[in-house]
Amino acid sequence: MVKFYGCILLVLYACIGKAQSLGGHNGFAFLSQPSNATIASSGGINISNADFDVNRQFSNPALLNKEMDKHLSVSYIPFFGQIHAFSSAYADQFRGKRFGVGIHYMNYGTMEETDASGNVTGTFQASDYAVSLSHAHTEGAYTLGVTVKFSGSAIANYSSYGVAMDLGGVWKHPKKDWTIGLVIKNAGLTLKKYTPEASQQVMPFDVQIGTTFKPEFMPFRFFITAHHLHQPDIAYNDPILNTSLDANGNVVTKKISFADKVARHITLGTELVLAKAFYIRLGYNHLVHQEMRLFDGAFNAGFSFGFQLKLKPLHIGYARFYQQAAGGVSYITLTANLGGLIKRKEVK
Repeated sequence: MVKFYGCILLVLYACIGKAQSLGGHNGFAFLSQPSNATIASSGGINISNADFDVNRQFSNPALLNKEMDKHLSVSYIPFFGQIHAFSSAYADQFRGKRFGVGIHYMNYGTMEETDASGNVTGTFQASDYAVSLSHAHTEGAYTLGVTVKFSGSAIANYSSYGVAMDLGGVWKHPKKDWTIGLVIKNAGLTLKKYTPEASQQVMPFDVQIGTTFKPEFMPFRFFITAHHLHQPDIAYNDPILNTSLDANGNVVTKKISFADKVARHITLGTELVLAKAFYIRLGYNHLVHQEMRLFDGAFNAGFSFGFQLKLKPLHIGYARFYQQAAGGVSYITLTANLGGLIKRKEVK
């Protein structure tokens, strides 16, 4: 097992040099978007909550655990305009080892095709997709996990393909409700560009660390995650929002404070646990709040909320994530415990 993950680290190290970019320069950017209600309700990032939800494998493969066995989840996200996204996840054991599989698909709808003069010549479609395989292994309080994903993108008659890998670890306190997670995400490379002349696409690489804890005798669970740790300064100083003219007509640029730059690396939130069957979540992503603001304010950008109802054998999840100041996006997730369904049929 040690040799296996050592080889993976070498592969990741070779890919990291090709994956250090942020903000408009990444290919396959959809890989960094939340694909289900569970993560969307937590501000879009949570890599340390080791609960029963099979969708956690999308955030950190080391979160795979026995409570997810034989769970099948399907999510639907109606974005703005004609954009729709779907995802699905499943986890189970095979020959005594724990695996998870995932699918993430985004369809950007039908768009008009024009020539250089702006004349409409037809229509075209665009879509992105990823298929992933995850594996996790637990030794005592520690779990290591790895995800290998194949990603594709299609725009009209052009297509691009790439491979990426996530490597994660989780430490779980043996007695307390406290976990710490670390994950290296989307280290990979492009196998095929849209055209031979196109620039090389860069994967949305990220290094994240976070913790989730529940104080004893309290119904609240709290989490905090730090992301983009490989890139200290991820702030974009928007000239439209942060520049003005002085009395002499000179351009004055408002500087982004050190505290704001640090806060843009942080996502935090809380989860209210009611009778271990009903969860209400609130999240906040400061990077989204600052970078998706409008001239007259950020409004709800970066905030999220949602709930998860755990029934037998069906789990129902909903989230609303305000990824921009103009409005939010809804996430709907349904999860079925196939093991429970099979047992019920056997009883009958």
